[in-house]
Amino acid sequence: MRLLRLAWADVLERTRQPGYLISLLVMVWLGHGMLPGDGAGYRTFVVSQSFRPSYGAEWVGSLSAILTSMYLLFVGFYLVRGTIERDRRFGVGAILATCRMGKLTYLASKALSHVIVLMSMATVVMLAAIVTQQIRAEDPRIDVWASAVPFLMLTLPVALFVSASAVLFDSTPVIRGGAGNVVWFALLVALIASSGPDATRAPGYRDLVGARLVAASVRETAANTYPEARSDTTMLSMGVNVNPKWREHPARRFEWRGVRWEGEPALARGFWVLISLGVMSVSVFPFDRFEHSSGSLAMRLPRMRRRDLAAPPVNAGRLVASGALPLAARAFRFHALFRAELVLMFRGQRWWWYAGALALLITGLVTPLAAVRQVVLPLASFWPVFVWSALGHREVRDEVASVVFSCARPLHRMLPATWLAGASVALVLGASGVIRLALAGEWAAVAGWFVCALLAPLLAIACGAWSGGGRLFEVLWLFAWYLGPMNRVEFADYTGVAVTRSPATWLGYAVLLVGLAALAAWGRSRQLTR
Repeated sequence: MRLLRLAWADVLERTRQPGYLISLLVMVWLGHGMLPGDGAGYRTFVVSQSFRPSYGAEWVGSLSAILTSMYLLFVGFYLVRGTIERDRRFGVGAILATCRMGKLTYLASKALSHVIVLMSMATVVMLAAIVTQQIRAEDPRIDVWASAVPFLMLTLPVALFVSASAVLFDSTPVIRGGAGNVVWFALLVALIASSGPDATRAPGYRDLVGARLVAASVRETAANTYPEARSDTTMLSMGVNVNPKWREHPARRFEWRGVRWEGEPALARGFWVLISLGVMSVSVFPFDRFEHSSGSLAMRLPRMRRRDLAAPPVNAGRLVASGALPLAARAFRFHALFRAELVLMFRGQRWWWYAGALALLITGLVTPLAAVRQVVLPLASFWPVFVWSALGHREVRDEVASVVFSCARPLHRMLPATWLAGASVALVLGASGVIRLALAGEWAAVAGWFVCALLAPLLAIACGAWSGGGRLFEVLWLFAWYLGPMNRVEFADYTGVAVTRSPATWLGYAVLLVGLAALAAWGRSRQLTR
């Protein structure tokens, strides 16, 4: 019962926040968008570029469950993680450390609360998909159980795995912070690549999302319904695939009655349930049970010196009248504020961070120009992500906002200094590569890098000011880095180096800079008035 009470208290605390309501609204929108009509310019599932099941109860549930599972893996993990660190930061951990509650009970309550929150979002998707099924009117038959079973068999094991992994990451010191976001993303890319619907030779237990189970059944039904699809059943596309040609070429539909969840399919999904329980159990070992919590008074007292606890004696003979004190200099020095922002950004960085920055500078000088465009500068654009992520919320995090924001004109003076200091980091890290691009006459790429230098800290300030933390920027920048510089998607290539930009893309980034500047200024002004 203690486990359930702890989990439910954590669920209530998170569901009462505005961010949870926003997440539910996003899930309603996703639930509707997962079932595109014939006139849509995108597909979420298609076999051989022409065939898909009709929107019946079984297919609506299965497709929505698969896409929801992908959402939980790539987004839900970042939404639920951080609750243990929150207890540590606000001193709740110091209180829990004095209780007789075991580590496993505490961690299991956190994992259970994660599962409840994630599955509540999945339930909203299922209901939105059922409503969309009636709107599409391809198969008006309503069967709530047939639509819910795929969420139980496909989405629930993924929610368990995501929740257990979030607990493990929050319990392990090395990946507790922003580095864990990168590690999780890299792990997901490897898992999805080895267990996707096209990985037909991979063992069934490696199918994390369960997409291969559904895809195999759909392929078989498509081949039995349309003989011309039999020779090309390996061509399968799942996800959000945009192509204007689909507006004029509706998909050829067939009836599909779902997967029989028995035997090997059931064992394959049960395997991930066992993996999730194992991951949560392993998290007990690195968890310190808040014995090293910075919010614990017991941990702070040994670091205090005796003279810090006693008030210093007052020397009455050295008292000075206020009228004899010299006037403080009133002149504003932008360069001093700029230098202070740089010092704060680089404070606490480990030696390996500086070694990596030096390696990027040297590599940019000695590698071929093509490698500079495709590898060196994209890596240089991501290397300072944790330096930038503190911008916008550093004063609130360190509890010095009331002091720092009490200076004259904090918005007009501090925001430009913070912005330009963050931009200078990108300019320095990419200096060697940008100089080589300039010598080669590739001025469009040089201009793209300058836009990147202005964009990164501005996005970090806006995200930090509005979210109150650095995780939103870290996740957004990670996804943009993976899509743009690494996979050369034009609109996502914020560097302007890996992919040649069209005039429309240049205009889009100009509008984005103006919009982010407005959001950053608005968010900062909100911080000043709190």
